[in-house]
Amino acid sequence: MNEKLIIERKRLLDKLGGIPEPVIENKEWLYLLEEETRNSILIEGYFVDEEELEQALAGKKPISKSQEEAVKYFKTAKFIYGLAYENCKSNEFLFGIPLIRQINKELGFGGEFRKEKIKIAGAEFEPPESYIEEWVRIYIDYVYNVNENFFNKICVSHAFFEEIHPFIDGNGRTGRILLNYILISSGYPLVIIKGTDKNKQIYYRGLEEIDSQLSNLFTKYKNILPDKQEVFKKLKEAKSDILKSLILEALRESLDRLIIAKYEEKGAKIEPVSKLLKDLGYSPESTRQLIKRGKIVAVKIKKTWYSTKDLVKIFLV
Repeated sequence: MNEKLIIERKRLLDKLGGIPEPVIENKEWLYLLEEETRNSILIEGYFVDEEELEQALAGKKPISKSQEEAVKYFKTAKFIYGLAYENCKSNEFLFGIPLIRQINKELGFGGEFRKEKIKIAGAEFEPPESYIEEWVRIYIDYVYNVNENFFNKICVSHAFFEEIHPFIDGNGRTGRILLNYILISSGYPLVIIKGTDKNKQIYYRGLEEIDSQLSNLFTKYKNILPDKQEVFKKLKEAKSDILKSLILEALRESLDRLIIAKYEEKGAKIEPVSKLLKDLGYSPESTRQLIKRGKIVAVKIKKTWYSTKDLVKIFLV
């Protein structure tokens, strides 16, 4: 998935009214939020299926530990994404330490920056031992002030936050909510980083790819105040291929779902992509390739891809 197709999809969504307000009455937004909740906690080892999540959110009976974690994530993300939507609507961007701490607190982890050394399981580097708040402020300033490729920036900033690992626990979930907060504030929908074993390993490799480019910073400034300009220079130089590819594909899925929902609201009929493309003279094999390359705005329902007659033609040029 290339960046140009994502930007073109966002322009199309903007023409249709932009991202919807993140309220549970909107079925597409609710679907995305529930799927993000289930997958984000699955990355941390907590599994809930769709029915279990809905039961927990309804509060109808005692819930398991996994359901409890899901409810905390869902409620935190719902509120924070509402703030992000207001950022987008008002063309402002509120981002700072109080927000970051509150996310971690609402997730059930206290919200206080750690004061001791910590080890990230499976990581080859160690997060900073001291000046945690100063590192977080550099992360905030980078998100706020550095102008560079937007998609590379959100990937590098996400990995950087996870490398700082500012809290004793809950850093992964806090970081993924922050990632989506930045995206929604910029007019993009939330992304779902899937928690299956295969996708989780790709996600971790994406973080490690950026870790390897930044880890010497934490060694150099192990016990001294980090130099913001040097850190900025390293962050600007860092490149993300694996994580960016993962996030772009996740953005495609979310954008396509919202775009198709907008078309359905206008009365368009959704049909199997294979049928729509066959009518235009494309073979089944080319259909699969076009979907894979993101040249078709489509949504997968069970095992079949669907789109509309008008949408299927938009990027076929």
